[in-house]
Amino acid sequence: MNERDWDKVADTFEKEIFNVPANDTKGIILDWVERLATPDAVATDLGCGVGRTLPMLADRYAHVYAVDVSSQCLDVAAKANPLRSNIEYVHADLSKDRNSYPATDVVLCINTLLNAALEVREPLIDRTCRSVKKGGHLLLVVPSLNSTLLTAYRHLQWNLRDGMDARDAQKAAALNGKGLEHGIVHIDGVPTKHYLKEELEALFTARGFTVLDIDKIEYPWTTEFDAPPRWMKAPYPWDWFVAAQRVR
Repeated sequence: MNERDWDKVADTFEKEIFNVPANDTKGIILDWVERLATPDAVATDLGCGVGRTLPMLADRYAHVYAVDVSSQCLDVAAKANPLRSNIEYVHADLSKDRNSYPATDVVLCINTLLNAALEVREPLIDRTCRSVKKGGHLLLVVPSLNSTLLTAYRHLQWNLRDGMDARDAQKAAALNGKGLEHGIVHIDGVPTKHYLKEELEALFTARGFTVLDIDKIEYPWTTEFDAPPRWMKAPYPWDWFVAAQRVR
């Protein structure tokens, strides 16, 4: 999605865009945000959208940069946080612009590295990494390719239990395979980058980071299916959470 697309959903963001922090039932994001907070620390909410995590950061860090490609989303975020004077709003397109804000101690980035085009995504990842001070930390959430494959398997199971022929069951549960070998999954027709755990380790190690933790933020099956059957329980679908420290 480009700036115009995000501007269009600014007023309906809460209905249309899945709320990762609200569904982080184990509190993984909050735990790391609190763990890294110090009285003088500065944080960046990279791709902040309408500011769901700005209160979490602004209440724990001395200064927060709220960065987003959508000026309309930033307006919504600012109106939602009128009394938090330590938030600075920055309108920037990381896929095109040089960083227009300083590197900070902690960068929180939730589901922004999704572009399917490698020529767009690689500079976006580079600029995200440059947003972190040396010695600072990146807290990242991205979609899991492993979880997508698990969802396809659960779909297949469901079809078979409902009595479908094996061939038809597989066909009905099949993913769009175009680009799947590179983690590209089509969501509502939109090609979206998904990641392997090992891919994330290699990606950030190559960019001068030490990966401290990779964890699952798990969600109920209702996020993948309408009215999933009662037998469909754990293991649940998930996004990857990554905590990494910049060492060079």
